[in-house]
Amino acid sequence: MTEKQFPDIGIVHFLKKKGCRRVILRVKTDGEVYVTMPWLYSQMLAEQFVRSSYDWILAQQQKKREHNHLITLDTELYTHFHSVEMVQGVDNSFRYSIQKDKVKILVPHSVKIENEQVQEALQNVMISVLRKEAMEFLPNRVEQLAKQHGFSFSSVSVSIAKTRWGCCTSQKRIRFSLFTMTLPFHLIDYVILHELCHTRYMNHSSEFYELLNTCCGGNHKKYRAEMKSCTMNVFPKFERNETLFIVFP
Repeated sequence: MTEKQFPDIGIVHFLKKKGCRRVILRVKTDGEVYVTMPWLYSQMLAEQFVRSSYDWILAQQQKKREHNHLITLDTELYTHFHSVEMVQGVDNSFRYSIQKDKVKILVPHSVKIENEQVQEALQNVMISVLRKEAMEFLPNRVEQLAKQHGFSFSSVSVSIAKTRWGCCTSQKRIRFSLFTMTLPFHLIDYVILHELCHTRYMNHSSEFYELLNTCCGGNHKKYRAEMKSCTMNVFPKFERNETLFIVFP
């Protein structure tokens, strides 16, 4: 067995097996990636196969991480702009309400919170909250940072993408994953600036990274390293006391 480190997806394990007739790609429960291939199959071709399957691998790793997170009544859930309260209801219905700065979730009385359907419902509530926050916060913040650094853009939209934090088209249309709102504010700004820099360079050239590093105050490498440890799920990547947001001139 051989191993190789790949950006974003981590270490990939390559195993040549006699009797194997095709290349088999697996993502195990812990997120580790394994490639089983015929005995005489080229290592180079196997690595190319991994690169061509990046989106699928990232999506599978995300699913594994989400599956391993179990929400209970004791789980502390919060966002940048909302506190979340979960309580056991008095009937069998699942209900929730989103107020100005608070989310209240009533969990069915006769169903265990560990139930798969309840877990899915809780995840969906948090997705709704994150989408609301993203649509209210991100367009204004993009406009602020664009003005501050001299960028122009056409539009800002929000999606439920789980493989990319953001993307920018050649028409300067910027789209963000709603999961961006689970990042600390300095990394939200980093994601925004990354996409704004693409309005000038539609690539990841040295010029692109020089511009991004300048916009980040020289912290590009630091922020990029932080981003590598962040996953796309409803759990926040910041402490509750980090949610204070200040716009610096």
